[in-house]
Amino acid sequence: MENSQQGESDNSQRDASYQPAPSYWMAVTTAGLIFGIIVFVLSLITSYATINSEPTGSFFSPSQFIGVFACLAGAFGGMLATWHYAREYDNIPIKLGKGALIGFLTGVCITIVSVALSQVWQFVDPDMTQKIIDSTIANMEAMDMPDAQKQQMIDVTVEGIRSNNSMGMQLLWGVPINGILNLITGMIGAKIFGQQEG
Repeated sequence: MENSQQGESDNSQRDASYQPAPSYWMAVTTAGLIFGIIVFVLSLITSYATINSEPTGSFFSPSQFIGVFACLAGAFGGMLATWHYAREYDNIPIKLGKGALIGFLTGVCITIVSVALSQVWQFVDPDMTQKIIDSTIANMEAMDMPDAQKQQMIDVTVEGIRSNNSMGMQLLWGVPINGILNLITGMIGAKIFGQQEG
């Protein structure tokens, strides 16, 4: 009888001391919104830089570097989310696994925000994709290569631009890429900003 009472008191003490981990969704959505907008703005800059560039016949252009920078910039959302989470709850300990989860979910949120804004922009400038295609074709036509090879390259590139412009393809590529990149920076953020639990 005494053993059962002691067991009940131990359980009640455990229940009293147990506190569920605070929600990380505020940190995820905040970082996702901020970096989703940043990625969208940088992708717009890349698109209009491509549209307004003169055909050079070069494989590489400054606008491509802006596109790479946009992808890398979006990867730091996971780090911001873990920082926000740690600071919101007075430097709460964050394990690497939780940092990875927060980072991955932030990457998903970044993708959803940037894709949604891109779809809205299609109503603002519905001809943007066609302008990008025209500018890309003009640049490829200036390249020094056999006509048959040039035409094949143009066909593949145009098809790629058109397919990548759909919401489904943007989500299909964006979720895993942004998710994995932010998973990594989320783990780094957990190591830097979250005091590790023993």
